Amino acid sequence: MRIRLKLTLLLLLFGLAPLLTVELLDAFAFTRLRGRVEGQITDNISRRVEQELLVHVERTAEQMRGIRNRMMMMTRTQSAVFADAFASEAPGSAARVLTLADLADLRPGEIPPGFREQPGWPRDAGPSRAVTYEAGVLVTPGGSAAEPDTVARLASVTDELNALSLDLRPSIRAQYIGLEDGTHFSFPGKPGYNDYDPRSRDWYTRAASGENETDPGITWTGPYRDAITGEPRLTASSPVRAPDGTLIGVTGVDLALSRAIDILELPAELALGSAAWVVVIEDSAQQAKDPMPRVLLSTRDGVLQPGSTDPDDPRLNSIIDALREGRTGSESIEVDGQAGLAAFGPIGGESGLVMFVPEHRIESLVGGVRQDLRSIARESFRILLASSFLVVLLCLLGAYLMGRTVSRPIRRLADAATAVSAGDLSARVAVRNRRDEIGKLSRAFNEMVPALADRMRLQESMALANELQQGLLPSETPGIPGFDVFGIAVYCDETGGDYFDYLQPIDLGADRYGLALGDVTGHGIPAALIMTSARALLQSHAKYVDRPDEILARMNETIARESSHGKFMTFMLLVLDPVRGSLEVANAGHDPALLYRADAGTFEELALGGLPLGIVADETYETVRTDLPSPGDIVVLGTDGIWETRDPHGELFGKQRLRETIRAHAGEPAETIGRAVLDDVKAFRGSAPVLDDITFIIAKRESIIAGQSRD
Repeated sequence: MRIRLKLTLLLLLFGLAPLLTVELLDAFAFTRLRGRVEGQITDNISRRVEQELLVHVERTAEQMRGIRNRMMMMTRTQSAVFADAFASEAPGSAARVLTLADLADLRPGEIPPGFREQPGWPRDAGPSRAVTYEAGVLVTPGGSAAEPDTVARLASVTDELNALSLDLRPSIRAQYIGLEDGTHFSFPGKPGYNDYDPRSRDWYTRAASGENETDPGITWTGPYRDAITGEPRLTASSPVRAPDGTLIGVTGVDLALSRAIDILELPAELALGSAAWVVVIEDSAQQAKDPMPRVLLSTRDGVLQPGSTDPDDPRLNSIIDALREGRTGSESIEVDGQAGLAAFGPIGGESGLVMFVPEHRIESLVGGVRQDLRSIARESFRILLASSFLVVLLCLLGAYLMGRTVSRPIRRLADAATAVSAGDLSARVAVRNRRDEIGKLSRAFNEMVPALADRMRLQESMALANELQQGLLPSETPGIPGFDVFGIAVYCDETGGDYFDYLQPIDLGADRYGLALGDVTGHGIPAALIMTSARALLQSHAKYVDRPDEILARMNETIARESSHGKFMTFMLLVLDPVRGSLEVANAGHDPALLYRADAGTFEELALGGLPLGIVADETYETVRTDLPSPGDIVVLGTDGIWETRDPHGELFGKQRLRETIRAHAGEPAETIGRAVLDDVKAFRGSAPVLDDITFIIAKRESIIAGQSRD
């Protein structure tokens, strides 16, 4: 059967079968399906409301915990600051301190120089709205003069109080201390403290006696309305004691509860008819007396108070128990006879957060969606019936035309692919101005065949380049008197950037042998070109320069000037002189060579040198001279492809494993040691990909030649 007929029948099948199936089953399943969808939407919206409410509770509780923790931190810090001020010697010169006399002339609404309007205060708060953060105000019983030492000590902490509250100015209203003699010091400085005695205030008496200390060293007082401004506040206070435990006074911090109430606001889509409360959960003994929690803050007066709900409601009791245990969750409860969903979570200490959304609010979100769904379903059903007949005709015509249109270029592609598979890389497909997938496939085929030919030529070139590059590496190990030498380079690509070489006395001078090793950044042909240039430069300059550092300097100057790929090369050159018993090392940014001391079983690292070759043209290098290794000692030059090999879990092979391999095979020939290193790296890598070249030289000292001293 021809492909055109197959496509026509297939398109007819897939075009008509779904339509006929829908027509037959729709009348039976439509009503049932609509009911299920409506139920699922109702459940999904209810779950979304519950999840959103829980997220909002957790986020709000976290914000309130942050404010609570900051207040406790400030209070404890103030206690330490005041205790230190009274424990140390009084300052010789006091900072500025205001008294009630300094503030007596302030008129309502006046903001004098050096003062500002504290944000959030009621407009009718009179002159108390004017505050200054340059000094605190000092109030004494009956207006008597305070002791100069006391004034100096209190004034000395003004800057510290200012720093503590600097980033909480919208929420913190006052920081203060009340002393045992009735003296009161408050920051920022402001009027309104006439006839004020801190010792008669709850925040003072409770903190001094340790009453209601829910957190270590902290007593919470409130909520209450400030006597001066009428603003709702909450106070955290802590005793200030001398080193011997004597009570100096009580310090406190006032929080504006308007900020906390703003945080309690629910999202706009849930806010209507909803409410939120911050409750204080009493201990077991207190709960037995009063089973209802005490409301600290509320966005709805009179709710969750004794008598407003049934205290025996097990669901409400479970919320209280969960808060007491520090758990977060949700419950369906009734508040004032109104059913709804309550989400709750702990804030900290003995307080918790409850947010309530009435059931009718959730239902209002569902009702609109349900009505829209029913309208869409009815309209879709009418359109489906009206268009069924037209769709059948269009399917017949479209299937025939589409089968013919699609099959013709497919046949052409098949013929061309057959020609290519037979070896004819000149085969092409005639492409008209088609912008569909068939046209894209035809153009891609015509582009693929030349690219395939180029790829085959490139692979042949890369194989030749690899063969040439391998030919540049030493083909045999040199004979260095008193040394057993082995070197190898294993590339991860067809061409690599690692390089090692040996220099003979004909290159470096009588009785001098060179070990050279380098690593070009990256892989591929650019790295291989730099490696090839470095080899030519090394062998060229070594004939005329006898110092390793000068050889590197000349190589660097040429590579830095001629490199156009933004690449550089780390390089190390070791010169062995068995007759004179010396070892010279010059390093251009390469990892230090390892020297294994056979007698002690320890490793040393030869010094690290200057910048890699090819970065700065005028870089200078240094030659480090030392004695030749003793018999049995091993010198290892390697590239980072060894210790940066990773296993399938991403762990590095590391230099420590390399040291352990060398130590384990130190008594064997240099080639055996090198093969052991390759085997250990391969076993460690496992199935992980090879990401870098591995190159190293191992030179093992075997004996002392005639005429050389052992010292």
